[in-house]
Amino acid sequence: MDPFEEHLKNALRREEPRAGFAGRVRARITVQEKRTRRASWSSLPRLRWALGILLCVGIVAGVSYRHDQVERARGEAAKQQVYVALRLAGAKMQLAELKVRHLSE
Repeated sequence: MDPFEEHLKNALRREEPRAGFAGRVRARITVQEKRTRRASWSSLPRLRWALGILLCVGIVAGVSYRHDQVERARGEAAKQQVYVALRLAGAKMQLAELKVRHLSE
């Protein structure tokens, strides 16, 4: 037999496990089961997706709300400017009317 085959045969031969092997395996399985029972982000992909989507929707809603506030403020400012312009125009019209009446007397 080839030395390589002999070495491989020795490496793959059946050996009896050391004392306490089964207990160590059971203990490790118990620890791993406890770890997987806990809710972790990696074990809850749907929850991660749902929270990500909710976060995106919240950001979009917040930006939209802020945009509406800015537009409303601009509209109020324009409304005030129109009122000032109308008052000025009304005052000028009254002044012109007084001058016309004074000239016609």
